[in-house]
Amino acid sequence: MMNTTPQERLALGVMALLVSAGVGARMLHRAPVPAELSGPGTEAEAGALSALRGETEQRAGDAADRARPLAPGERIDPNAATEEELDRLPRVGPGQARKIVAWRQAHGPFRTLAELDSVPGVGAALLAAVAPYLTLAPAPAAPSRAETATPPAAAEPSAAPAGGSAAGVVDLNRASVEELRTLPGIGPALAARVVAWRAANGPFHSADELEKVPGIGRKTATRLRPLVRASP
Repeated sequence: MMNTTPQERLALGVMALLVSAGVGARMLHRAPVPAELSGPGTEAEAGALSALRGETEQRAGDAADRARPLAPGERIDPNAATEEELDRLPRVGPGQARKIVAWRQAHGPFRTLAELDSVPGVGAALLAAVAPYLTLAPAPAAPSRAETATPPAAAEPSAAPAGGSAAGVVDLNRASVEELRTLPGIGPALAARVVAWRAANGPFHSADELEKVPGIGRKTATRLRPLVRASP
């Protein structure tokens, strides 16, 4: 048997459904209604058949939209796309498209590509596959030490925020969810996990312990090391 891709199988199924719907519609249109079967009951059955035919055609149209491949250079905005449009992205099926829309409705629009990782089921592999087809910008680069340091001439004594410091470093043991969200690549879901881990396991002893938080790997912890601290 010839090997086919999921999109090819879906397209063949849509064609078969459309053909079946078309044949059934022609048979219903051509078949005469016997006089003895005419009446209110027959009209109700005809109405039900018409509604069923319309629903079948609509489902076939939705399936065709999902199977339509992306055109060269086409981009999709995950903050405005429907489930059917998101389903056209590589490696994104109907279930994952539904999760993306649900997350967007619950938390608001995605600010960066990295924030998509907060959606359940989205990982690094899926992000890499869909990145070329999205309009979202990548996560901002982590500021350098020179950018975050306060110039000596401009430094003035001031009280540091609860979860940060005068140099802009975030304190993992005092920062709120909102303060943690200011870190590059940390969305609301990951920020909430950091706070939850801290509540369950006690204070962080170093920035390296960020790797123990679900969803934060070694690369993310390494990238955040210059931007965070763990106060006693």
